[in-house]
Amino acid sequence: MLPGISLIVLPLPFALGSINVYLVQLTGGYLLVDCGMDTHQCFEALWLSLADRGTAWDGIRQILLTHVHPDHMGMAPRLLKLTGAKLLLHVQDAEYLAELAQWEHYRTWVGGVLRRSGVSADLIAKIDAGAHEIHKSFQRLKPDVLLTGGEKILSATGELEVLWTPGHSPGHVCLYARERRVLFSGDQMLELISPNIGWHPERDPLSEYLNSLQELARLDIDLVLPAHGDPFSGHREWIQRTMAHHEQRCASILRLLDAAPQTAAALVNQLWDRRLEPFHYRFAVFEVLAHLEYLERQGKVARREADGVECWLPG
Repeated sequence: MLPGISLIVLPLPFALGSINVYLVQLTGGYLLVDCGMDTHQCFEALWLSLADRGTAWDGIRQILLTHVHPDHMGMAPRLLKLTGAKLLLHVQDAEYLAELAQWEHYRTWVGGVLRRSGVSADLIAKIDAGAHEIHKSFQRLKPDVLLTGGEKILSATGELEVLWTPGHSPGHVCLYARERRVLFSGDQMLELISPNIGWHPERDPLSEYLNSLQELARLDIDLVLPAHGDPFSGHREWIQRTMAHHEQRCASILRLLDAAPQTAAALVNQLWDRRLEPFHYRFAVFEVLAHLEYLERQGKVARREADGVECWLPG
């Protein structure tokens, strides 16, 4: 790892297996990029890693969340109390978190989206049961700094610029060390995984994501420090592959709709060649909805509703 930057791997209780958080030396104290999930195993791993480095809790002066998914922000309330650090979070993810924290309202909304997408009541109940534990992580936070993009953080490794990269979440951010040509990518870029791009109402998340990738392709980056998996290089090639993946997914959806009108749930069952557990099925439905939103805004597909269920057909 580069001087002034420490990668800390924390365990996760689901398929991803682990998350990378980064300890960045400032002119005084440290910046912690992301927090990990609120589990005993995650907390203990972070505590031991800090102890090995001789870093006390109060040595962490700032905590920046790349976004508010539970594996990234789950421990934030506990760590903010322990460290007294200032919290940095993009304004749009602060607003998103306020919605997520209203659990009963949010679960009702998700259930409604799934029903309109053609998901069975039995499967919706299983998805809801699995989500309850995860949503305990969504606690309200009061950021000390509401980011909008363009902010600069002075660190021992050079200036870090906040880049607003929406798509994976409304307020996802990356950190760019221009002098070092290093990108802290959060979930924006993961070497071996295509980040989930899920639907959000009144937004076009896939278009936002692709546009933010195009902006990153213009930067000189020698090393990507992701939230999951190993650091990697070749960001422009990765971006080309990822954009091609989404282009192919859109093409597959259009071919399926040419054969017959389909619900989002029916499309999921044909696009994935394996059985998805309820936890992952929910993400698959929202990912298909994001692609359908993207195609609808281009006039390539249209939706029709009958008996409370949306069916999609060629535009």
